[in-house]
Amino acid sequence: MPKATSDDHVYVDSLIRKIVSECPRRQPTSEDEHKALEIMAEELQAQGLEIERHHFKFNDNLYANLLLHAATATAGTAVSAVAPALGLVMHLGSALSYWADSTRRGYYLRRLFPFKDSFNVLATMKAKKKPALRVVMMGHADAAFTGWVFNPKVTKLTVTPGDKPLHFLQRSLSFMVATQFALAGIDAVKIVLGPFALPLRPLECLLTLPSALATVMNAQIVLKNEIVPGANDNLSACAALPVLAKRLRATQRDDVEYVFVVTGCEEASMGGADALGRVMKERWGWDPSDTVFVGLDGLGNGDLRFLQTEGEVCSISVPQWLIDTTNELTASDPKYAEVTGFHVPVGGSDIAALLVKGYDGICLACVDPTTGAPRHYHMPTDDPDHLEMDKVMFSIEYAEKLVHAIVKRKLGL
Repeated sequence: MPKATSDDHVYVDSLIRKIVSECPRRQPTSEDEHKALEIMAEELQAQGLEIERHHFKFNDNLYANLLLHAATATAGTAVSAVAPALGLVMHLGSALSYWADSTRRGYYLRRLFPFKDSFNVLATMKAKKKPALRVVMMGHADAAFTGWVFNPKVTKLTVTPGDKPLHFLQRSLSFMVATQFALAGIDAVKIVLGPFALPLRPLECLLTLPSALATVMNAQIVLKNEIVPGANDNLSACAALPVLAKRLRATQRDDVEYVFVVTGCEEASMGGADALGRVMKERWGWDPSDTVFVGLDGLGNGDLRFLQTEGEVCSISVPQWLIDTTNELTASDPKYAEVTGFHVPVGGSDIAALLVKGYDGICLACVDPTTGAPRHYHMPTDDPDHLEMDKVMFSIEYAEKLVHAIVKRKLGL
């Protein structure tokens, strides 16, 4: 438990090292993920917060799911040569399934994999009055798989000058799903025209390349089956939550509630946040009108950014008022000049799963602007010894000030 601001650096570093040591393989739904969540529950309870565990079920491997979708579409092109109707089903099924998966409208092909137990930890700092505002801060306890695709030489292909919005080709999963829809269209033409559609075969092969490449890259990750230590992504955020709880308690308004959430299964595609979003209004009365989320996802090893757009297939933007609030905070002090918007090329944070539910939220994350990802992102070197702790503490300071700025804007102070 952090005792004073001057001790926070030591506390954060030691907690990260403890979890990496005691829970080295925090694959989603695993025993180590559950153990890390329990450690965080103890740390937050030590801050005097009310603890609740929100149980849910989800898959344990995002890349197996991606492999299934990409391989189905790739095989669909081969099948379409002799059975275009079956090819249509495979191409369209893969595209629709991953579109629904990404936008949280439903899980279809993913259901071929078992759904296993996981949970979120909710730690509440209650308001003394009926809350006029609830600010929910989030970080995930699980860690990622590693593979070729996370090599900085690959991730830097998504970088745009000046953090401008990404080109379509730089949003690889959007492009893959779009080509699968196009392949389904070609299958439909082949059903009608029969052998007269043969000249479309080269175009089919070209449009299959994104799915074929995704098949190879994700197969490598699945076969390698290695989980990284995840010191930055995302134990840095987990360890920040008790520190933020201590700091925010000192200035908490009577009509503001703070909730600190440690999610499970983020690395399996925001499973914990999605499960939270499905029940929080009915279960806890969290209404979009009085609830704002602040995600924390990798607070070191790069320049601090706010994620301005997220989403895999369909890009979704952070609400403009939150962008304005963050930009105003950045402009308030020259030392915050680095905190600008970042457009996520693939995937996103837990906040993405809540934005599609109609809630307002924003995520802070560090990014190396030369590679488009934090240093050591999803690599075995994402360990405590490679974590840039000074930047983590800077990010915690900014997060604290952002929460204050959100409270002031939402309550008109």
